[in-house]
Amino acid sequence: MRLGIDFGTTRTVAAAAENGNYPICTFSWKGEQKEYIPSLVAAKGDSIFFGWEAAEMLNDPGVHVLRSVKRLAQQLNPEAIVEISPDFHIPLLDLLSLFLRHVMQMLKRNGNLLFRKGARVEAMVATPANAGSNQRFLTLEAFRRAGFAVIGAMNEPSAAAVEFAHRYLSNLGPKSPKKYMVVYDLGGGTFDTSAVALAGRNFEVIGHEGIGRLGGDDFDEVILDMALEALGRSRDGLTPSDEARLLEECRERKEGLKANTRKMVVDPGPGAWEGNPVVIETRELYARCDGLVRQSIEKLEEVLSTLRTLSVDMDDPRSLAAIYLVGGSVSFPPVARKIREAYGSKVKVSPFPHAATAIGLAIAADPEARISMRESISRHFGVWREQEQGKDKVFDSIFIKDRQLDSDTGTMEATRTYRPAHNIGHFRYMECSSVGSLGEPVGDIAFRKETFFPYDPFLSDRKDLSRIPVESRPDLLSQEVTETYSYEPDGRIRVAIENRTAGYRKVFDLGLGTRN
Repeated sequence: MRLGIDFGTTRTVAAAAENGNYPICTFSWKGEQKEYIPSLVAAKGDSIFFGWEAAEMLNDPGVHVLRSVKRLAQQLNPEAIVEISPDFHIPLLDLLSLFLRHVMQMLKRNGNLLFRKGARVEAMVATPANAGSNQRFLTLEAFRRAGFAVIGAMNEPSAAAVEFAHRYLSNLGPKSPKKYMVVYDLGGGTFDTSAVALAGRNFEVIGHEGIGRLGGDDFDEVILDMALEALGRSRDGLTPSDEARLLEECRERKEGLKANTRKMVVDPGPGAWEGNPVVIETRELYARCDGLVRQSIEKLEEVLSTLRTLSVDMDDPRSLAAIYLVGGSVSFPPVARKIREAYGSKVKVSPFPHAATAIGLAIAADPEARISMRESISRHFGVWREQEQGKDKVFDSIFIKDRQLDSDTGTMEATRTYRPAHNIGHFRYMECSSVGSLGEPVGDIAFRKETFFPYDPFLSDRKDLSRIPVESRPDLLSQEVTETYSYEPDGRIRVAIENRTAGYRKVFDLGLGTRN
């Protein structure tokens, strides 16, 4: 069984590869057919619940609710402890693994697919294009621990590009004038936009931008704030679980909006606060959300500028196939409207915005589809170094955003060779979405774990170098040191640092621990 699984902020969707068809998996739950699993977690006492079972417990005052668990993977390390309730704490990697194990159980017990007993369940999975190495590792490792055989990984907008080409450009050949497309992917928690070059069944990501925390969750926050304002209340009196329940109410009301809806009603339900349901004018709501939508359009314009540098005629539909809108949040009425106002007939909204990524993953998982996707590095990765001994530090971009990975292995390698002037190398690694005019990291910045390497051979066996002061040592200029960085298919970055003169080395999984 081969699947494409989109582990989303709000919902998790699966699609199957079946004899050239790619149906969305459905789940039977309490007599109803569902096309997704809510990405919800609930804790009651020492028990934990997921998906639809957690959704049914939202209004239980004894239950603690955690929504948008995927967003935690953007912020925390695998070993970070997540507090779901005062009595229930769990490492993040374990939590994600348990949720995905629940997805496996739902597929086998409640899904519409036929699984042979003991059959290997293979999955093509995705992460946001703007995801850092920690999030990529967390996602793939959690799928593996949940029992899936991970056969590959793609960026979410890349998978949507595959779905678009399969749906609309099935006869696309090497001589087709449709050479490019742009994906606008606004999900529950993240925004990504990518420019993709098309050549038959071969795809190449040539540019992308993203915002790590922009999605439907943020629209929900606006709705909740408006409801609280109408009641003269603030969030100070809400418990985290009450807030999660109310945000779920806001999400459901938001997803029921149509283009001609003028008013929406938010019902706080029992126990959260006193007061009747709140009526919100959609005109005011859309005005409050305007800045969020504009942020995404600004990033979209940056990607379109990449195509313009390639002399793509943006007004020629034979060259630019489409600006393709996917992700559940493109159904929020002002999103598609504002993008159409800016780009007109080039805009095409996916008929399955919630499922486009999962379908594209299923297509990519199908060997008969013969899909080739060449991804690019989605974020700058580098380290601070001294420009000259005792002088200012400069940021060394080791892996540069939008550089394309090896088409066969999905990897990249970089090396640095130098002669050290200190007893210890103290490396401060970071990822960032952009670099400034002076080469400094800017935008969405994530710090990796600091690492230490003994340039002085007499310190090569010391375990805790962080306790030793870093000192200038001109005599160590006789030593030659090489750093070899590898960008792995799962997004992890490793570095092997070697003192070639003295003959010792250490290998680090950056941000994920150390191997000697």
